Amino acid sequence: MAEKRQETVPERRRFCFLCLWVGALAHLGKSSRKLAWGGLLLVPLVWLADAGVDFYFLRDADSFADSLFHPGPNELWMRTMASCMFIVFGIYAAFLLDRAECVERKLRASNWELEKLKTELERLVVVDPLTGVFNRRKFHETLGMSIAAAMRHQHLFALLMLDIDNFKLINDRYGHQAGDEVLRVVCGLVGSSVRSVDQIFRVGGEEFCLVATAMDAEQAGALAEKIRQVVESHVFPEVGRVTISIGIATFKEGDTQQNIFARADSAMYQAKNRGRNCVMCSE
Repeated sequence: MAEKRQETVPERRRFCFLCLWVGALAHLGKSSRKLAWGGLLLVPLVWLADAGVDFYFLRDADSFADSLFHPGPNELWMRTMASCMFIVFGIYAAFLLDRAECVERKLRASNWELEKLKTELERLVVVDPLTGVFNRRKFHETLGMSIAAAMRHQHLFALLMLDIDNFKLINDRYGHQAGDEVLRVVCGLVGSSVRSVDQIFRVGGEEFCLVATAMDAEQAGALAEKIRQVVESHVFPEVGRVTISIGIATFKEGDTQQNIFARADSAMYQAKNRGRNCVMCSE
């Protein structure tokens, strides 16, 4: 019984070593595990290479098999040390690689978060937080690009100035929360009435601008009338019906941002003076 117990001790040690080896590799990535197993697989190559040197070059054994399976004490010690070195270095390199991959994954995740934050910040810089449409800063940028494109390609575009009628009375009578809701809903109504290439901007408290590309005065007038009717027909739960006045200015050769904006603004005030809830086009 004692002899059987002594025989099972090395087997248990080998089994425990194998469990520790597999357990350690289980926490590593795929490429790191390959590197660790590569260090282990180099062990038989070390034994084969040393046995070949002993038999073919040094003639220290009668046969290659004898040199491989029955090495001398010094050869056995050297092969064992070399095998342990490759195994240890393989594991060490695998853990270093796994650590590097972990750091790389974290850096990629951080970079992705930074890109998201950068995109969100860029959006917040040019978007009106209340209505969700572009703000005045983005308006001047887009208007300048539209003027440059119109001069380069010789095509028209229209600038529509929209103003909610009697908006101050809405705020005074129903409160600013109701006024904010009117602004949001009007933006939604206008956005659903225009083309995808047209852009709406909030340039003042209740004033909005619409840049309509590739559009002449007649087409811009039809679009403005459509927007006016859509807003007029909408019933707000608390406020009731709301109307807007719209001024139109089309691009002319030599126009600057100030010129075309001033003409659209003047046309919008002409609509106000005519009793509101109408469309006027500048000359």
